[in-house]
Amino acid sequence: MKRKHILLAALGAAWLLSACGGEKQKAYEDACEKLEQGEYAQALKGFQESVDQDVKVPQSQRGMGIVHMKMGNYDQAVSLFGYALEEEDSKKFRKDVLSYKAAAEYEGGKFEEALESCEAIKEIGADASCYFLVGRIGLELDQYDAAKSNFDAAAEQDTSYGMFLEIYQAYTEKDMQADGKEYLTRALNLKPEGGKDYYQRGRIYYLMEDFPSAQGELLKAAEMDYKEARLFLGKVYLEQQDSANARAMYQEYADEGGNAARAYNGLALCDMAEGNYDGALQNIAAGLQSADQESAQDLLYNEVVAYENKRDFATARNKITEYLTRYPDDENAQREAGFLQNR
Repeated sequence: MKRKHILLAALGAAWLLSACGGEKQKAYEDACEKLEQGEYAQALKGFQESVDQDVKVPQSQRGMGIVHMKMGNYDQAVSLFGYALEEEDSKKFRKDVLSYKAAAEYEGGKFEEALESCEAIKEIGADASCYFLVGRIGLELDQYDAAKSNFDAAAEQDTSYGMFLEIYQAYTEKDMQADGKEYLTRALNLKPEGGKDYYQRGRIYYLMEDFPSAQGELLKAAEMDYKEARLFLGKVYLEQQDSANARAMYQEYADEGGNAARAYNGLALCDMAEGNYDGALQNIAAGLQSADQESAQDLLYNEVVAYENKRDFATARNKITEYLTRYPDDENAQREAGFLQNR
């Protein structure tokens, strides 16, 4: 469900920022800022104005493509990336735009076209993200040997915990956790060098359901002041049915200036683990006041669960209907809606 955001984030946000900075053309600069702020309608308007004025045309077409991609309009995004490629032939620009185009084709279910775009990238010079995407395409096309070969190439170029975790998640999405587990094991052979590395190791042990080891790694990360470790520690403690320590971690995370909505969501999970569903709903309501899109999704889903556990099935049905209006692709929510219809 959230994979598209991961793919898009990996493709070149830094390049976007550098391309926008230092330009005199106001419409284009403003559009870049609106894109970064998630104000997509205004971003499209600014990029279109830039094209109409014949200013940075391929860059503006690229910008419009990214906007449409973020909005889930993958066919329009692919067309715009194609226009941009017709206007500019520098290798750096082409590789960047081809990467976005391949990702948009992948997300739109056009796997063969995405593969062709990736082959074009390889002619310029493939990087880890390209090999990773080709691996994912291989999984979609049931070409498992090719998928593994490309995942291995990605992991060879990017020997980070994050890459190994991404590969594992790609296999998990295809219900091939056993194949993905190899990459988790390989990741644990890396030498941790700081708080973030210990945090990633904690995530890996969590996925391997070795919760005591996950706890140990995350505690090391927290001692090194890696803030997100406390948030994940809450999750690990809940898996061990230790809601008291989980609550303490979520509260510490909030007190240290962490994402308030995520902290409230964690506290709501602690409430539900203790059977306090009214308390959970209070924390969910508090979290929604400052939630970004991803945090809001988690909070709203847990709101449904809380009402269901209160046996207020009428409200739960209404809430899941509202939720699916906002997040129609959530398969877990679709199953939950089916369950609630019979209650």
